[in-house]
Amino acid sequence: MLKMFHVRRAPVNVYAVAEGLGFEVHDYDFPESTSAVMIIEDDIRAIGVNESFSTVRKRFSVAHELGHYLLGHGNFGDSKSTFEDGSYNYTDPQNRQESEANEFAAELLMPAIFLKKDFSEGPPSVPQLAKKYQVSEQALWIQLFSLELASQTDPSAGS
Repeated sequence: MLKMFHVRRAPVNVYAVAEGLGFEVHDYDFPESTSAVMIIEDDIRAIGVNESFSTVRKRFSVAHELGHYLLGHGNFGDSKSTFEDGSYNYTDPQNRQESEANEFAAELLMPAIFLKKDFSEGPPSVPQLAKKYQVSEQALWIQLFSLELASQTDPSAGS
């Protein structure tokens, strides 16, 4: 994806990626339990994100929905398909798909290749990296643990 959209540094413009894949992204007045909804109907591709959420959460939600689409979750080949993400239910049979979409979103927004380069330049602070990548500190920590980079952060920088 990074090569396809000529992304060479953080932050990744997830809205440009969505647009490049033919999706319009719109803020929408969803209930608190709904993060985002993807709709594909005939020639329309849209992702609605909860307008009350923070910018970083909206970015992750868009990337997450793109993950569902690109990983083939749901019946997106049908003439009308929707995929709604609400609260995370660990007993739900779609849990695996949710995890996969989260992993896709994390890698799209915080690519391992970019993070490893940041770490090669010295121990970074989590707050500074979160700001650079325009993600939440929680999402960044999860990605750092996944990449086994968490122990290399700068503990004196408020992380």
